[in-house]
Amino acid sequence: MKPILIITGLLLIGYLTIWALFDFNISTGKRVGNLVKISKKGKFIFLKTWEGTLDEGSGDKLTYYFSVKNEKVAQELFSYQGKQVTLYYEQHFFGWPRETTYDVVAWTPKDQNVAPSNGSSSFDELVSEVSRTLFCSFLGALYKDKELYNKVKEFIKVENMYVYKQYDKCNR
Repeated sequence: MKPILIITGLLLIGYLTIWALFDFNISTGKRVGNLVKISKKGKFIFLKTWEGTLDEGSGDKLTYYFSVKNEKVAQELFSYQGKQVTLYYEQHFFGWPRETTYDVVAWTPKDQNVAPSNGSSSFDELVSEVSRTLFCSFLGALYKDKELYNKVKEFIKVENMYVYKQYDKCNR
């Protein structure tokens, strides 16, 4: 009887330890940005996980990497790539088998008043969005050299106020 209690106690302690390390939330929050990519990856067939990248603005420090355990949430995000989203996440001590400790549990389009695209947007809106994305990506590349970034920003402020105002739109 005593060995069974010891084994049961050890199993319970082991289960609680695994739960605390891999499933216990150490923080929760939300991130807003452009959903750059989401893909299912892994070295083993049975351990593939959904991993994604969110661009929160200009610069490498504003790139957010996340994982998704929930298959339904991952599939919804997969169909929403390239658009502005709000991700709601839980952070864990360890991410294994995920690549990050951030697990996205829910998401919404960035602007709740705008329904997700159903393919009926006009060509002009598409061109406008692609142009904005390219411009913001260009600014992100410049941001690595802050001195150059500031020089370009000041030059554009003098030469073209319309383009200068686009800087603000990149960080929305």
